[in-house]
Amino acid sequence: MLISPAAESNAASSFRCYMVLCLLAFFSLNTHASTLHVTLIPSRDNGAYQHVIDAIVARIDEQSQRTIVLKTISLDDFKQHSTNIDQASDLLIPIGIRATERVIRQAGNSPILATLVPRSSFNDGLKKRAAEIPSPPPRNISAILLDQPISRQLNLTRLLFGNVKRIGIPLGPDSQSLHHEIERTARQLKLSFEIENIDSAENLMHRLSGLLDRSDVLLALPDPAIFNRRNVRYILLSTYRKRIPVIGFSRSYVKAGALAATYSSPEQIGKQTAEMIIALQKKPAREFPAAVQPKYFSVVINKQVARSFGYTDLSAEKLARQIRQLERKNQ
Repeated sequence: MLISPAAESNAASSFRCYMVLCLLAFFSLNTHASTLHVTLIPSRDNGAYQHVIDAIVARIDEQSQRTIVLKTISLDDFKQHSTNIDQASDLLIPIGIRATERVIRQAGNSPILATLVPRSSFNDGLKKRAAEIPSPPPRNISAILLDQPISRQLNLTRLLFGNVKRIGIPLGPDSQSLHHEIERTARQLKLSFEIENIDSAENLMHRLSGLLDRSDVLLALPDPAIFNRRNVRYILLSTYRKRIPVIGFSRSYVKAGALAATYSSPEQIGKQTAEMIIALQKKPAREFPAAVQPKYFSVVINKQVARSFGYTDLSAEKLARQIRQLERKNQ
C-alpha cells in the first residue's frame, strides 16, 4: 500500500502533537511541591546543543533523590505550544542563540535560564522583548554566557607575556560597555593597555592599524562588528605581519590564527547549567542573577603560531590550572 507524502507529513505532525500533549499530561500528573519540572529547548537537535543536554542530564542523574524532571522539547514544538509548555514548566532553559531569542520574547511566567549564548545575543533578545512587550509581567530571565570574564582573559595574557607588554584592546558597539571593567581589572593586575573604540566598520581598518602601532599584544573580545568572518583574515594577517600575537575569545579563533584563548566547552556550560538547576530545586524561591559568566573553562593554544613567536613549551593545561589558582585566590 502506497502512502502519499501529504499523508506522511500529516502523520508526522500528528505524532509530534501527540508527544507534546503527553509531555504536558506528564507534567500535570507530577505536581508534588518538591519536584522541579525543567524544559530544555535546544536551538537544534544535534551538535553542541546535544552536548549541553547530555552534560545536564549526567549531572542531574548524580542526584540521589529524583526530584528534578527534565524534558527536552524541539524549538519548533515550543513555537507551536509555547503557552502550554510555559504553564507546565517550573523552569525553561533555551540552549543557543535561536532558542534564547524565541523563548525570552514569549509572554509567560516561568523563570528562564538561557545557556550557551553570547552576551551580545542575550542582550539583543532582551531589547526585542522590551520592544514587543511594553509592560511585561515580572519574570526572572537569566543566562549563562559564553563570554569569558575579562579578568580571566587578562590573567592569561599576563601569564604569557608578564607585565611589560602593552595590551591593545579594540572595542566595538557591543563591547564598549566593558570599557570601565577593563580599565579597573587591568590596573588591578598592573597591566599596561590601550583601548580603541571602533564605532563602525567604515573606520575599522584604519583605527585597528593605529592601535596595533601602539600595542605589543592584541586582546580580542567578542564583538560581531569587529571580529567576524569578514574581518578575521585581515586582522590576523595584520597582526602576524607586525609580529603582534593575538589572545582570542574562542577555540575557533585560535584555530584561525590567534595564539591562545580561554573558552568554555558545551560540556562545561552544561555542567554549570545543571548546578544552577540543582540550586533552584533546593531553594525554589531563589532568583537567578541577570547573567552569569562561565565557571568552568579550558585554555587552547595554537602550537604553530606559538612556535612562530618563539614559544616551544607552552602547556594549555598548566595555564588553565594557574588561572584557576588565581581566581580562587581572588574570590
